[in-house]
Order: sequence, then structure tokens, then C-alpha cells
Amino acid sequence: MQSSFTKQSGGALRDSGAVKEEYESPGHINNLSLVTPGGLTFFGQTTQVARLQWDRFTSNPALLSRTSAHLMMIVLAVLVIILSSIDLPWGKISVIRPLKQAPVTLPPPVTTGEESIPLTLPGALINTQDGILVRAAVPKTIIPERGAIVEQSRTEIQVYTVEAGDTISGIAAKFGLYPETIIWANPDLEQNPDWLSIGEQLRILPVDGVYHQVGGSDTIEAIAGTYKSDPQAIIDHPLNGIDPENPVIQIGQWVLVPGGSKPFVPRTVTAYTYSGPVPEGAIVGTGSFGWPASGSISNGFFSYHPAIDIAAWVGAPVMAADSGYVIVAGWDNMYGYHIVIDHSNGYQTLYAHLNSYYVEAGVNVSKGQQIGEMGSTGNSTGPHLHFEVRDGTVQRNPYGFLP
Repeated sequence: MQSSFTKQSGGALRDSGAVKEEYESPGHINNLSLVTPGGLTFFGQTTQVARLQWDRFTSNPALLSRTSAHLMMIVLAVLVIILSSIDLPWGKISVIRPLKQAPVTLPPPVTTGEESIPLTLPGALINTQDGILVRAAVPKTIIPERGAIVEQSRTEIQVYTVEAGDTISGIAAKFGLYPETIIWANPDLEQNPDWLSIGEQLRILPVDGVYHQVGGSDTIEAIAGTYKSDPQAIIDHPLNGIDPENPVIQIGQWVLVPGGSKPFVPRTVTAYTYSGPVPEGAIVGTGSFGWPASGSISNGFFSYHPAIDIAAWVGAPVMAADSGYVIVAGWDNMYGYHIVIDHSNGYQTLYAHLNSYYVEAGVNVSKGQQIGEMGSTGNSTGPHLHFEVRDGTVQRNPYGFLP
């Protein structure tokens, strides 16, 4: 059976009477009547009506919102019904109990033959919750003095080899001693403490004090009086090997005087002089000094080191601590490359061990102006700035002038 089909436009279909009544609006859906060549089935009509209803529903925001809210309420109601039917083990949750504090009896300390300070705890926290550990705090910790630790741990003289970067203060700190003790135990260093050099071997006493060689008329009492110490301390120290029943010392014998000290004799320094012409408009210092460099203090001011050492790196900038004019800029076997500034108010400042310097004698400098670079020239064990403040012939403690 053969058939032919010719495609026609929508207008042609309407003209042919295939559509009896067009769909004009959603309100006329009940009047829809479609005719197809084979006849439209009930299923097809239902599908098309459902599609039109869905389009109407989704195009109405108010209707969509109300329907969504109703669905959510239905879902929540179903969840409540389901959860109410489940039997949860509420009765198995126990009450959390707090930690309680109670006294604890400590066992007696074990005797080791050495005196020590016992560490006691007044109480501890008792754990009432299984599986929970709580560390009890120690209310007080007693730390013995450094000198006492050294005295208990060392009774013999040690030999220390100076390394790069070492200073007298730093070496003393390693052994819990005062810097003067290091100097008094080493006569060469006592004569010139600035000549500390790498590889030099130093005698290190076990405690602070003086190491004395017995002379012809020396007695224990006389030695103790000279160094302001106790004769019994000299007799009792094991390093001296003195018989307490017959305390006799021999000429030439070296004895340690615990806690002793030597009277300090200040070194006389000569004020730097300048023979050249004073620069025109010479700047007078403000009288308020600033830090000449940044870094860490590697060697502080004490009787045998009337300066401070500021350690940093080679090339670190060095600034004028106050305004003035340069009176020295050059080389010295001990100070290496160094600069001296006269502040025209009675004070002079010295900057030593420079790697290089930017100024010459006879020029003005301002406070904070860079005058050189930090280095390790001259007698030095590492890069640092040796900084002095001189008041005429007296070397003052720079700490008293710096902010």
C-alpha cells in the first residue's frame, strides 16, 4: 500500500480544518480538541495536558514556594516519627567527675654522698577518670648558683685553647667564672688582656679566685689577707693538697685562693692628640652617644677590658657615636684599622678592628654617619667592633653613655 505525504505549513493546517479549536490560554484547557489523521489516543491527550499543567506550575513562583514548604513539613514529620521509634541508650551516659587534690606521701630521698637540694611536691592530682592523665605542676624549682655547680663538678685546673670568636667574657661564662679569674690565672694575659689570640692556651681554675705562687715569707694567713679571703678556704680546697692537721706550704708552690681578688690598678692611657689643623667649622658633640653598630655584645666592660665588643659580620656598618672630627684613622698592631673621633667636649671615642674606614684625620663627622666597616684586623679572634669612650685619660664604661 502506497501513500504520499506533503509537508504543509501551520497556516495550511489551520486552513484545512485539522485543528477545530486552538489553545488560547491556560483557562481554556478544557475546550482543547485535537484531531490527527489517525485520531489522538487518551494517553496522548493525558500527556499533553500534564505537560501544560507542569508549565503552568513552574511559571507561578508563589505556587512553587507554597508547595515546597508543604513538602518540607511532610519530610520533617516523617523524620520525627522514625526517630521516635528508635530506642537510644540515654541511660549509659555517666556524669563527669572533677579531679580532686589530696596529699601524697613521698618516699625518703636516696642518699648519694653528694649534697643536693631535694625536690618536694606538696600534693598531686588524683585521677578519678579512667584513661586521663594530668601532669601536676611543681610550685617551686630551686636552681643552685652557677658557681656552686662548677665547684661541685670541678676540682682540678683545666687548660683551654682559644678558638675563633672567643673573648675573655665568653670563656669565663663557659666555665661559670668571672672574667677577672681567667686573667688572674694567666700572667701573660694579665699584663695585656687585649692580646688574646687564637690557639693560645689558658689556665682555667675550678672556682673564682686567685692562683698564687708561694714566696719566701708567705704564710697561709698572709696570702689570705692579701687577697681578702679566708685561710680555712685555702686549707680545705682539695686542689692545694694541704694537710689540715699540719697546714704547711712550700716556697714555689702554687695555691688556689678561693674567693680571693686582686686590687685593680687602672691602666694609664694617653689621650690621643691631633697635630693637624682643626677642620673649619669643627662640629661639637651633642653629649648624647648612640650605638656605633648593631650586633651582640661578645665582651663586656670590666676592669681589664675598658670597652665593649659588638660582634656581627665582616662589612657591617660602623657609625659615629656622636658628632665631632676625626683625629686618628689608620693602622695599629693591636687595634688593626681604627678610628678616633674627638667630640670637642672632653670626650673621645675609639672604633677598632675595622675591615675598612671611610674617613681621614681632619674631617668632620656627624652623629650616625657611617665611618667604616666592621672587621677582624689587628689582634682579634673574630669580626667585632671594639668601642671605647675616653674622658681625657680615663676609659669610661660605654654602657653609661649609650641609650
